[in-house]
Amino acid sequence: MTDQISYPKGDLRRMLLVLGVIDTTQEATLVKIAARSGLDKKTVSNLIHHAAEQAHVSIEKSGPVYAIANWGPIIKKSGARMALTGALNAPKMVVLKPD
Repeated sequence: MTDQISYPKGDLRRMLLVLGVIDTTQEATLVKIAARSGLDKKTVSNLIHHAAEQAHVSIEKSGPVYAIANWGPIIKKSGARMALTGALNAPKMVVLKPD
């Protein structure tokens, strides 16, 4: 992947990015997920754990290969794919307070 999509630490889009990589990568190993996402392996492992624990995404691991078995009630597959392509990189909104 030549154009790395980057999201700040603690940003939900990082988790979506990892899920999008798992969903679109054949034989999604930790090494492949890290390489494609631009994140280190420990961060990828943590985000996979958080996705299962916090968003109830069911992620199966068969040997070294990860696969999404069920997206759960919170996250949509299309949202994860948007994070993967950078489509969620909207400009920051400025909220003006009334005088």
